Amino acid sequence: MEITHPFHEEHPLVLVAEQSNESLKAYCDGCGELLSTPCFTCIHCNYHLHKQCAEAPLQIPNHPIHPKHSDTVHKKCISLLRIIKFSRHDHCIFHKYFLETQELTKKDCKICFKKVKLDRGSYSCGKPGCNYVVHVNCVLENEKLYEVIEDEKQYEELYEKSIQSSVIRVIEVNEVGEATKIEHFSHQHCLVLADKMEEEIDRKCDGCMLSISTLFYYCAECPFFLHKTCAELPKIKRHWFRQWNAILDFEGFLACSLCRQHCNGFFYRIKGWKICIRCAKVANIIECEGQQHFLFFDFKCKEKCNGCGNKCWFSAFRCGECRFVLDFGCLTLPQSALHKIDEHILNITYDDDKKQSWCDICEQERDPSLWYYSCSICDTSAHPKCVLGKFPFLKDGSTFSSNKHNHHHDLKFFKKVEGYPECSYCGKLCHEEILKCKESTCDYILHCKCLDY
Repeated sequence: MEITHPFHEEHPLVLVAEQSNESLKAYCDGCGELLSTPCFTCIHCNYHLHKQCAEAPLQIPNHPIHPKHSDTVHKKCISLLRIIKFSRHDHCIFHKYFLETQELTKKDCKICFKKVKLDRGSYSCGKPGCNYVVHVNCVLENEKLYEVIEDEKQYEELYEKSIQSSVIRVIEVNEVGEATKIEHFSHQHCLVLADKMEEEIDRKCDGCMLSISTLFYYCAECPFFLHKTCAELPKIKRHWFRQWNAILDFEGFLACSLCRQHCNGFFYRIKGWKICIRCAKVANIIECEGQQHFLFFDFKCKEKCNGCGNKCWFSAFRCGECRFVLDFGCLTLPQSALHKIDEHILNITYDDDKKQSWCDICEQERDPSLWYYSCSICDTSAHPKCVLGKFPFLKDGSTFSSNKHNHHHDLKFFKKVEGYPECSYCGKLCHEEILKCKESTCDYILHCKCLDY
């Protein structure tokens, strides 16, 4: 088959049924992409066109971008997806070739935080009052983060189903309709609503493993506590990290895929990812105390974290205006903590104007540019890892199932050990956190660091 094409009038073009990318490495002179399908080729000179590029119409009348006249538009831009559901926004977003000035109050892309030009194509939210807008290339860069929506009604039905999934059964309510007694899928006993602890004890929430400081539910039969917000988490939700449904679950031990902390409590399972509740509650665009600009999540960021100084291993939150970067581990640190070195509460602190600083716990030098815990009354300061310990989100006595380690019985976690017993794996004395066999007749003891996770 032979044709004459207006892009190459000097010679006819011959149809080639198969084109080897490896042998020729030729590129289409129409779209610039590597030839991988049947194409038209000039036998006299090095000119090639994909078959679909050669057969494409020279003009597209009445296109939405410019209905009155012909215009120049990339071929791939003509066929952009009209409606998509992006995992990092609650509503579906629509492709528009240009935005009216009144439609856009903030001109920053919510992914890269760079300016969105009004006269260029973009995706924006269709909900009244929602100013969410993103660049086309930013939102379509990763196919795992969006799904194609055939019509808006289909998405609205999908969204409503995903968020109506309670994990509690209300037993009693007060005069304002607030649930005061519930059953929760994670616990065998009923839970009762309270607003303060009867004892001055630093109790931890069994959902997020952070201190109880607001409204919470407690068990009257055993030491089990849940923040009200943790108890009300949906069983199924759409999380911005991935487009798939996130399923709420709980188990003895968990290594969070984002902050990489070992913890127990609630987590969301998204395909192969396990995300602890502390990380799951973080939005994809955040304000951080001590930082004047918004931070947004960047999947490709591998720079050093300003909180701990470590290189981010796969992604992080970063500022679009400056080089400030935070990983999930630092972002989800407790805002305050208790330690025997000081009688007061220690608060996370973001900067230190001293040229030389020391940790009051390990007595080693501390980098004043990194985050630390401090007491404003006593001038105490310490590394976060020294204040919190190696396993701050593991609860004393929590069980590690036998199907997840090499011992034939369940193991229990303990932060303190008496008598410095010998580790059954490495033979060294145990000075720190241990895992101990749950069976009283078995003396198996293991360093936490010796456990094969």
